[in-house]
Amino acid sequence: MSRTPRRSRIGGVSLGAAVAGAAACHAASAVGPLAGATWVRLVGAGFEAAVVGGLADWFAVTALFRHPLGLPIPHTAIIPTRRARITEGIVAMVEQDWLSPDVIGARLDRIAPSALVVDWLRDPAHVERIGAPVRDLLAGLARVLTEPEVAEFADRAIHGALAELPLDATAGRWLAGALSSDAAGPAFDAFATSLANLAERERTAAELHWWLDRSARTLEEAGKRLVPFVLRRKVVQRKLIEAACGYASTELRAAAADPAHPLRRTVLGALRRFADRLAAGDPRALEQADRIRAALLESLEAGPVVRRTLERLRTELEAELASPASPLSTLIDRRLRSGVLDVLDDPERRATFDRWVRATARDLLARHHHQIGITVRENLDALETETLVARIEDRVGADLQYIRLNGAVVGGLVGLALAVGRWLLG
Repeated sequence: MSRTPRRSRIGGVSLGAAVAGAAACHAASAVGPLAGATWVRLVGAGFEAAVVGGLADWFAVTALFRHPLGLPIPHTAIIPTRRARITEGIVAMVEQDWLSPDVIGARLDRIAPSALVVDWLRDPAHVERIGAPVRDLLAGLARVLTEPEVAEFADRAIHGALAELPLDATAGRWLAGALSSDAAGPAFDAFATSLANLAERERTAAELHWWLDRSARTLEEAGKRLVPFVLRRKVVQRKLIEAACGYASTELRAAAADPAHPLRRTVLGALRRFADRLAAGDPRALEQADRIRAALLESLEAGPVVRRTLERLRTELEAELASPASPLSTLIDRRLRSGVLDVLDDPERRATFDRWVRATARDLLARHHHQIGITVRENLDALETETLVARIEDRVGADLQYIRLNGAVVGGLVGLALAVGRWLLG
């Protein structure tokens, strides 16, 4: 913040000293022991000239800013009355001389924009500053994930990928390799645990109740009596379902925990045999795989799963992008910095970047250079005349006071010299 310079009083002091000196010399030459002394008259003439010089410079300096003594003397108060012309002069000087397109272009030719960018990116705070809008953009895109159109697109993509999945010898070899890998065990564990959780759900029990009722109706329509009568009993249904779900859950969890469990060996063995048949091109295996895929596509309800997955992905993305210190935000900042530095590390790319910056800057200058003058003019016009005059006077007032001092000193010396000259000439 600029500090307003203190007003200097040296001009007024010098004029007062000249007036006092002239009065003292006149008094001394009229009465007292120095009456009639030549050197007193000479010094008095010098002080008189100093008064004239000080007054003349006071008038000139004051006339720049206001009317001297408030009198509307022509060609005074130069700055207030010529404000519009002065403003246009400043605008022309800044726009056409100091910041002309040629001057700015010459300056651009002397600097390397790529070097400035590389040096700027050395500061991690600067990298974070350019990373912030990128993270904001990605967060905005993340919000699109929960739009219905995105969920429908993902659902169609999943169904399309399953429908186009090739079921041939290659798929069989891939399945056989997957079953022989170390990932087969954990995959079975996760699958068996999921089925055990499914068996323990209340919804599963309700669906089994519905299935038993339907089975009873089917048997009854076929002429059976005893079995439908038993199956319709709620107590029987509850016992059957509790036993089935409890046994299934227990066995599935045991198979997930025990690598030697018979259920585990049976399932994995059946899958390996099916994979071997599929890899050998067994037509029956290929037909079975195609039926499994068709049934999966028909029964698959990927929509709810896709929506929940997308909602969770959006939540996690927003949480990661909201924190500048998160792993994802750090990765973005690092990639931004390394990406720019990698591009500018190549001399040819750096030269291309510099040429592009200079060409773009020149094009912008050609289109919008007049905005410099508009900005200067708007800032000057926004100031009240009194404020503008006060600011100019505050900043150059000290120098103008020394002009008044110099006027008094020079006037006094010239007056003294003329008085001495007249005395020498008789």
